[in-house]
Amino acid sequence: MTENTKKGNDMKHLPNIITSTRFVFATLLVFSEPLSLMFWLFYGLAAATDLIDGPIARKLKANSNFGSTFDTIADIYFLVCIMICVFPILEISTTSYILIGSVFMLKIISLLYAYIKFKKVVSYHTYLIKFMALFIFTFPIWILFLDENLVALILAILQSGVYFEELLITRMSDTPDANTKSIFHLRKQQEHKVRN
Repeated sequence: MTENTKKGNDMKHLPNIITSTRFVFATLLVFSEPLSLMFWLFYGLAAATDLIDGPIARKLKANSNFGSTFDTIADIYFLVCIMICVFPILEISTTSYILIGSVFMLKIISLLYAYIKFKKVVSYHTYLIKFMALFIFTFPIWILFLDENLVALILAILQSGVYFEELLITRMSDTPDANTKSIFHLRKQQEHKVRN
């Protein structure tokens, strides 16, 4: 094996290494004072890992089902850590907690449905999911300016749309493809196959 080949193979692990640092920064977030300078530092570093791991994986041609699933697990962990840190200082109603729990249940249903159908964990990276990640991960900023319950309602409604799209993609797909761009792209691909 040449030195360049070995170096290239080592670089293929870089996206997953970056993703794994999100667990570290998210954990440190839990132990910081909510909305303090340390909170924002760890929050920013964890968010940065989410922004760069995917593009680096694509650039290095290191995309994998493992990487996609690992990224989703890191995202969920990051979000849970944000909630653990920030929720104690919020005045969130019982209704908002029920909404948030319902959204998490919808995600679990989506993952289970895909697992039952394809016999593997499928974590989609659609345009809608990427768009919503911006809103979900910026909710600590939203709560500085808006009522916490209004933010919870808006995010729950929007995120539910994401998980309904995941369910529809799973239902319409014959094989799992984590890189499905949207339900509309999938439908267009299927119509194109039928015509040819």
